Amino acid sequence: MTRLDQPGTDRAIGPAVAWVTVGTLFLAQIVSTIDRGMLALVIDPVRRDLSISEMQFALLQGFAFSIFYVTVGLPLGAVADVVNRRRLLIGGIVIWSAATIAGGFAQGFGSMFASRLFIGVGEAVLGPCAVTMISDLFPPHRRGRPMALYVFGSMIAYGLGSLVSGVILDLAPKGVFAGLPIIGELAPWRIAFALVGASGLLIVILLFLLREPARRSDAVTGSEPKLSFAEGLGLLAAQRGVFLPLYGSLALYAMGGSVATGWGAVFLTRAFGYHVGAAGKGLGTSQIAWSVAGALVASVVVDRVGARSGARGRTRLAGALSLLGIPSCLPLLSGSAPLAMVMLGEIMLVSAIYGTTMLSVISEITPTKVRGFAVALYAFVMTIIGASLGPLAVAWLTESVFASPAAVGRSMAIVGLCAFIAASLLAFRAASRITSDQRN
Repeated sequence: MTRLDQPGTDRAIGPAVAWVTVGTLFLAQIVSTIDRGMLALVIDPVRRDLSISEMQFALLQGFAFSIFYVTVGLPLGAVADVVNRRRLLIGGIVIWSAATIAGGFAQGFGSMFASRLFIGVGEAVLGPCAVTMISDLFPPHRRGRPMALYVFGSMIAYGLGSLVSGVILDLAPKGVFAGLPIIGELAPWRIAFALVGASGLLIVILLFLLREPARRSDAVTGSEPKLSFAEGLGLLAAQRGVFLPLYGSLALYAMGGSVATGWGAVFLTRAFGYHVGAAGKGLGTSQIAWSVAGALVASVVVDRVGARSGARGRTRLAGALSLLGIPSCLPLLSGSAPLAMVMLGEIMLVSAIYGTTMLSVISEITPTKVRGFAVALYAFVMTIIGASLGPLAVAWLTESVFASPAAVGRSMAIVGLCAFIAASLLAFRAASRITSDQRN
């Protein structure tokens, strides 16, 4: 058991409370991902209401997050290594929930961009806080299952977000929300933003009931001296042969994954004539089913691979998983809407296992003193490459090269194939450089 060494909080955190903490972080991950990802479902309605181009919309999907990470995200990862993470996370949730609600009232590109920038605080704060808390609550050989549950939150959230948003978009025109104050007469997509943003307050209440776990390096005595933050960064730089290809693989995998999550719904509306609400519900159902399967597989496979082959084996697993993500970027070859939904949702299966694998690798091979910073860097590269360049590349090809909205399927195939193949090659290179003594 982990003990708290902060004044007034010296009671032991047992297994039950540890899992309650993981469950709360799982719910926080769901709310965060829905807030961030629901914009992808309403591309065409938002474009019409705000009078913006596809390139501007792609900037809203990812670039706003990147600006936040460049200026604040990485420092917050370092802050998470030294402050009370529960309180830091509560502050982050309040900010990103308010920003999501504000997005529902945006009147143009500038105000929506500002909303998306502040929603980025969710990714910047949540990842470092959650992963380091889980690492402190569980030893390395038992982190696979809690990490799988946490990652499952982001995977199932895409499906839940699509499903919930699709239901709201279907019900709003029928006047179901007309009696609600302030938001009742808004456009359907604006109502969805306001309702989803308000749900974050429930997570804040749960976090107030929990306690901060002790840092594992503080709770366990040993002969190894503590590292300063600068020394920890020096170790990362000294091991750049591992960390450069590792983070490069993460970035490119995210770029490939963003093809399905960022453009899947609009592909269904443009290629098969689906109404946006129907596309959301169908795609959401597929994503949820694949996410559940992925979480079940990840909870078993990641720990088994780690027990047999350590971080090196887990990184090789990530390389193989990158290739398994390729079908999700090829809905153009499906020939039917149901099969296209299955192919687009498949990325949730792969990502549930991939995310659990890579977070476990980072928590195992990164010096404890800079683990929060390492997780923030994980979120940074996945966002600045995946959530920014991925959607931008698809939008640029569709608008500037093919010059036709109907060509979005071809753009998705080109970007996804290149990204997934490159991600796989870099993961295998990183695995070849990991040594057997890199464990924390």
